[in-house]
Amino acid sequence: MAEATRTASRIDEIASRPTLDAEAILKLRSLVRDTPAEGKALQARLAALAAEDLPKEEKSLRGAAYNWVLGQLNEADAALKNASSGLARLVRGSIALERGQHDQAIADLQAAQAHSPAVALELAAALRGKGQLDEALKTVEKAEKSSGSHSEWWLQKAWCLEALGQQEAACDGYEKALGLDPQNAQAAFRLAYLMDLRGEDARAIELYRKVTGQGVAFLNAMLNLGLLYEDRDDLDNTIACFKEALRADPTNRRAALYLRNAVESLDMYYDETQRKEHDRLEAVLRIPINDFELSVRSRNCLAKMNVKTLGDLVHKTEPELLAYKNFGETSLREIKSLLESKGLRLGMQKDEEQRKVRAQRLRLGSGENPVLAKPVTDLELSVRSRKCMQRLSIETIGDLIEKAEADLLATKNFGQTSLNEVKSKLAELGLGLKSSD
Repeated sequence: MAEATRTASRIDEIASRPTLDAEAILKLRSLVRDTPAEGKALQARLAALAAEDLPKEEKSLRGAAYNWVLGQLNEADAALKNASSGLARLVRGSIALERGQHDQAIADLQAAQAHSPAVALELAAALRGKGQLDEALKTVEKAEKSSGSHSEWWLQKAWCLEALGQQEAACDGYEKALGLDPQNAQAAFRLAYLMDLRGEDARAIELYRKVTGQGVAFLNAMLNLGLLYEDRDDLDNTIACFKEALRADPTNRRAALYLRNAVESLDMYYDETQRKEHDRLEAVLRIPINDFELSVRSRNCLAKMNVKTLGDLVHKTEPELLAYKNFGETSLREIKSLLESKGLRLGMQKDEEQRKVRAQRLRLGSGENPVLAKPVTDLELSVRSRKCMQRLSIETIGDLIEKAEADLLATKNFGQTSLNEVKSKLAELGLGLKSSD
């Protein structure tokens, strides 16, 4: 929350200036690109722009710049029809660069370059995109003479060096960019990409995780990070990354394809080691409870609950055991100690069943309500209710509606008020808890 407030205040400080120069426009782009919460602040400034007392040319320029920064390129184009200044050429050239129209971008940015050394870095990016690498590097080095080296300067220089095949120098440049600005998403992504190519997976994962925001760098970082996790057979993190990519761009076909394949592989992943482990676990779960020395109270309670084997026992959760008459913390510790000696834990069978249900729900194209695959955090529950979700390993809305009221009420510190909150949130989505019948 504090970071969001700081970012919003920086955006408001820039947008409140009587006029915007090139540095201000590019700084807005940097804030929106690199930090997760900034877009809303700029969107609010855009919504209020019509009511601001500004000259017509300045208002048109701001409308174009704000829309460009927010990724609304068509709206930015429309606003530029009433703007003809050098700064308008900067925005027009940057829009062309995002669209891959490098000749147009170079022409506009060259015309705008006189207004600020910062524009030279945009021009260098356009030249690099056109394949004019030597000219791009010269433009970057010329910019240093007039404005000095900083994070964005090192980013563009390293990017040129990377395109020229000088990977070692490029890595050093990206490191310097991150040293000056740890939030530089583009530098983190480019360096992570090079580490990925070199097979330095741990460093690549660390860097991809640094990439925040909702821009192109973030989208690509989530896709690449997901693929790295997939190589490690870490399917939970794989799916989480691809889902984050789809949140950033719901129309991204590559992200949708990767997510579908990852979800399907949850059931397909199988090898000899897994088969042996499965057989071993099945044998352990068949061991009768009577084979173990338990207190009379624990043994009697388990018998009344019809728990005959370790398999029956791991179907039970802590709240379920503690809710049973005469079963207290002492008996719970005894049971947990027994299970730990066998590499087991309470609730593990329910967790496995829930995982399979979740995998089925996540399959794309199944026709099931897509809301069920959304994280339960989207419900914005109170702290007490959220803790209950964590205790019951409830991760998605689909997981939640598989629970009955009694399941939730049996959880520590979860009462009728929390239950009413959960039911109200689900009702807003047209959903409800599982019937206890």
